[in-house]
Amino acid sequence: MSGERSVDVEKINNNEKGFEPAHIRSVISLALFSFVFLGMEFFFDSRAAEFVDARSVLLYQSVILLASAVGLFIYALIERYVGSKIKQIIIITLNIVEVAALAAIILCSGKLILLYGIIFFIVCGVMGGRVYHDVSRDYTDRKHLTVIVGISYALGLLLQYINYNLIDNVILRMVMFSLAIVALAVILFLARDEYAEADTYMVDERNKTDCKEKCDETTPDSGSVAVALVMVVLLMTFIFSALDNVVTVVHAEGGADVGQWPRLFLALSGVAAGFLFDIKDQRFMNQMMYCVTVLSVIAMLIIEFGGAFIIGLIVFYLAAGFFVVYFTTGFINVSYGMRWSALWSGAGRAVNNIGAGIVGIISYMLIDSPGIMVMSVVVILLLVLISIAVFVLENLQKEQYRRYDEEKVTKSAENSNARVEVDFECFADAHHLTGREREVLQKLLVSDGSVQDIADELYISRASLYRHISSMNEKTGTKTRVGLIQYYYGWHEE
Repeated sequence: MSGERSVDVEKINNNEKGFEPAHIRSVISLALFSFVFLGMEFFFDSRAAEFVDARSVLLYQSVILLASAVGLFIYALIERYVGSKIKQIIIITLNIVEVAALAAIILCSGKLILLYGIIFFIVCGVMGGRVYHDVSRDYTDRKHLTVIVGISYALGLLLQYINYNLIDNVILRMVMFSLAIVALAVILFLARDEYAEADTYMVDERNKTDCKEKCDETTPDSGSVAVALVMVVLLMTFIFSALDNVVTVVHAEGGADVGQWPRLFLALSGVAAGFLFDIKDQRFMNQMMYCVTVLSVIAMLIIEFGGAFIIGLIVFYLAAGFFVVYFTTGFINVSYGMRWSALWSGAGRAVNNIGAGIVGIISYMLIDSPGIMVMSVVVILLLVLISIAVFVLENLQKEQYRRYDEEKVTKSAENSNARVEVDFECFADAHHLTGREREVLQKLLVSDGSVQDIADELYISRASLYRHISSMNEKTGTKTRVGLIQYYYGWHEE
């Protein structure tokens, strides 16, 4: 009995600290995916530049980004319509295809690299959808989610930096990517039983009459927030992608190697965003992201007006890290209120990649680059639209924040009550109190009445009440009723 109570106390303490082993799994899986996706995107651009001109590299990059968005949507379909066992077979098969496509990208020569890139990034999108969905299921509490996302992103970029700068051999780089893909697949495979159990529980909950409506339908405010967030992220993506395209073209033309030390600012900004966005339970995340977007515009204008490329690059990297944490966290939060959570948990990456692909294709189709004045007008217009979208999103989220605060207060009260109950049982077990003595002690702890009043409430005589108190005094080494109560609270604090 006592052992069971001790375990209960430990569970309560862990819940209050917000620590769960699944959080570590979330960090590792998201870091590995970030490494594979971002590292291969950068590596693909470098390989494509060996066969086509800089503008075509921009087109190739846009195509693979759109392919990854398709992969994210395919995962949502698999999750929704495919059984658990077949789902695992599909995941394993796709991992084999992904490694094969990786080898083809590294070893091929010629324009076939685009085909292999499309295959690789479709599969990568499927795996990414699984990762984002798993993170959303591992971390259902809003608190500190941005920190986990930021740290994961930074770790993925550090792995990319090591793979690009400290490993000169192309085959060894392939091995690094392959090991990351396999490690990610193993993590996802080992977690399958836990998620299957969680999904079965949710199905059981949906079948209950009192929960059916809540579990099966998207809440109205969540749907509106999701649409507003899509608009905000898409508009911001247009700005970030325009600057990223400038960076990609400069890199493809050999004007600068963007894989060197400035790229570490991406990792730094990811961690910084994680901690800053977490302030006041993400209350100021939209406002912070808006300010960062303005900084990215400044970086774009610095480059366009012929300023130092390295300064614009550093500012861009600092802003881009914030943006990744923003859209990843934003859509994971939205997914909790959406019926098709497998789709919405990874929608941030999908919307970003779709926006980036559109910008890249438009840039490729333009024969001449827009003049500085045209670019400035477009950027200002985008900022105006972003301002409106962020304002709408903020107002829509107010109701969600209010409900979240209410749930947090309720949960805190439940944890507090659970702790009191567990501590009381631990005290009673430790001092071998009888069932009747437990009832008497509980009444003594909450009642300000006289001994006669307490006896009447317990439906016993005054003499019987004194006998129970005397027995508990003997078991606890106390002498009076007041001494017993003081001893209990002192024991509780210890």
